Amino acid sequence: MVLNKPCMNQELLSMIDLFNRILHVYSIIDKRPKDLGTGDRLYVSEIHAIYLVGMTPEINITQLAELSGVTKGAISQNVKRLVSKRYMAKYKVKNNKEVSLRLSDKGYIIFQQYLAFAKERFVFAEKLYENASRDEILLVKRLFHAIYENIKVMADHY
Repeated sequence: MVLNKPCMNQELLSMIDLFNRILHVYSIIDKRPKDLGTGDRLYVSEIHAIYLVGMTPEINITQLAELSGVTKGAISQNVKRLVSKRYMAKYKVKNNKEVSLRLSDKGYIIFQQYLAFAKERFVFAEKLYENASRDEILLVKRLFHAIYENIKVMADHY
């Protein structure tokens, strides 16, 4: 029996397969809530929102949605849950119609735990970055942007 050979070369197919495996593992991680020291189990999307609020003083819902890469509706639901769990608070800034967000003491615990976790988790990436040439860094950056844009387009069609 003769099998049709794929149009793409084997190396490219292997890279695509590896990327699909990365996405699969990340989707598993993303679905598992974690306790980072407060007794509550939070999803990755909630932890990431806490991180972004901690990193960006006086951030509002629109900015948080843009930084998160999700819709305002999705981030609003996330924020609503986090406010109800007392991880963050909404407040109005003087002379501004937009509601801003800040971390509560409980949210700050998650923020600090996340910083420690991220530092530990991404040590390998930092070492790769330090040993890479500028051209290699730019290539990876272009690749990540292209993947992100492609996945966004795919998500809009599903």
